[in-house]
Amino acid sequence: MGIKRAFKKVIYALKPSYVKVTVSTIQSGSTLNGKKIVITGGSRGIGRAMAEKFIAEGATVLITGRNSENLDRAVKSINSPRLMGSIYDVDDIEGIPSFIDSCFRELGTIDVLVSNAGISLHEGSIFNVTSDGFDKTIITNLKSHYFMAKEFLRNKVERSEEGVLLFVTSKDGSVCNETPYGLTKAGMNSLVGGLSSAYYKRGLRINAIAPGVTLTDMTSFYSKKMFGNMYEANQAGRNFLPEEVAEVACFMISDASKCISGQIIFTDGGDHIKSNVEIL
Repeated sequence: MGIKRAFKKVIYALKPSYVKVTVSTIQSGSTLNGKKIVITGGSRGIGRAMAEKFIAEGATVLITGRNSENLDRAVKSINSPRLMGSIYDVDDIEGIPSFIDSCFRELGTIDVLVSNAGISLHEGSIFNVTSDGFDKTIITNLKSHYFMAKEFLRNKVERSEEGVLLFVTSKDGSVCNETPYGLTKAGMNSLVGGLSSAYYKRGLRINAIAPGVTLTDMTSFYSKKMFGNMYEANQAGRNFLPEEVAEVACFMISDASKCISGQIIFTDGGDHIKSNVEIL
């Protein structure tokens, strides 16, 4: 073993297994004043953090989830008269048109759709991927987002209204992948550009945020399995908090970002960037 490599091993061994993170927040309290927002998969993780942030900034929010207990827990915990919960499984593709129509009726309109619901089966390699798992991931992570977007945009075009569509993808969508999860995220990233090119001139903005490994129920298992803890020593040096992602999402759906469309905003501390710089 070379001296340089041995030195690097010592440095890694001395690193603590935790990091301290202070989440800086937008504190105007009215960034999203009056906005009507729907968040799919909003009962836990990033979706729940976004719901809480958006409400704090003046929005009325409807969150969806397939698990009634998780949904009820989120609604009670956030405890706001401007939060509603609706049981809906995004895998029910045929039901999406009536579901979106019902959200428009319930809220009066939908200013922002945050298409967030997703799954990861953590297969690791192609040899662990099953046909059923492949289909499940494609339906939840790509097909549902596609048809949610279709119905949201259809309603907005028919009403001649401006609006914002924000997808939640992943840093994995920017690199080559052999598992369905990464393939679906790459497909969503492509969809962002395609829809933005077609609808920005109609007053409809389409963007995505692409988180790195964020400390949610879905990813904590992966972090512990792969690294023995929830603070992965990746290129960014740490994992991320749902509240951090929610702050970025708040800006991306606000009127302050009206000149931004067709963009994938990575919330991974640059971990998706390929670099030949040697990191100690």
